[in-house]
Amino acid sequence: MASAETAASSGRTASTVRPVLIGTSSLLAGVALWWLVTAAFDIPAYKLPSPAAVASHAWQLAADDVLTVHIQQTLAEVVQGVLIGAVAGVVLAILFTRLPLVERLLMPLVIVAQVTPKISIAPLIVLWLGLGVGSKIALVALVSFYPVMINMVTRLRSVPKGVDDLARLLRIGPVARALKIDLPYSLPAIAVGLRLGVLQAVTAAVIGEFIGAQSGLGYLEKQAQDNDDIKLVIICLGLLCVMAWAMHALIGWAERKLTERFGG
Repeated sequence: MASAETAASSGRTASTVRPVLIGTSSLLAGVALWWLVTAAFDIPAYKLPSPAAVASHAWQLAADDVLTVHIQQTLAEVVQGVLIGAVAGVVLAILFTRLPLVERLLMPLVIVAQVTPKISIAPLIVLWLGLGVGSKIALVALVSFYPVMINMVTRLRSVPKGVDDLARLLRIGPVARALKIDLPYSLPAIAVGLRLGVLQAVTAAVIGEFIGAQSGLGYLEKQAQDNDDIKLVIICLGLLCVMAWAMHALIGWAERKLTERFGG
């Protein structure tokens, strides 16, 4: 028995470590290819600087504490926007599954909001809400609520019929049912929606900062572009990728735990 448990534990550890090793190896291979291209073809630094030059510039900016405020700004926009979007997605999913008339009335508006290019909506939101953090949070919430909503709707429509019958038999009210049955049952689906939405959220935050902002990684990247500072552009891209990957991995870990607890 002990050996079986040890083997199972080792298997889980290997399944967790293997993707990390593969991803790290892929990233290192990409950096090596980047270095080889800049060295072999003698590309000017103003077009494609070497990895060492970018790393040196990033280290200097970090030492001067230039990047911190922009990282914090974009991260705050993404986290707050995703949380607001998740709450909106959960509420709409419950309304749509319990009140079909509400779904028929609101779903066309939801679809229109999703199919409209966000880069077209961003200027309107910035004009309405200003250059502050509110406009970026609104744009992030707009792109992140839909994956949560649609995954939760699908999950709620798969609730076993026996659960519905039991809820009616016990005369559980709509609010109590939402809190005690619908929400716990839908947690894995919500996590899946968040994992999809957080990637779009980072893009939305950057779009909003491109249109108009006073700080943030998107704002910093736009300033670097205007000043032909390609090293800073690459640094901002790298930080945005790391931010999105870290949040995606964290939500993926939560999704696995919730799926083990509540089922997929």
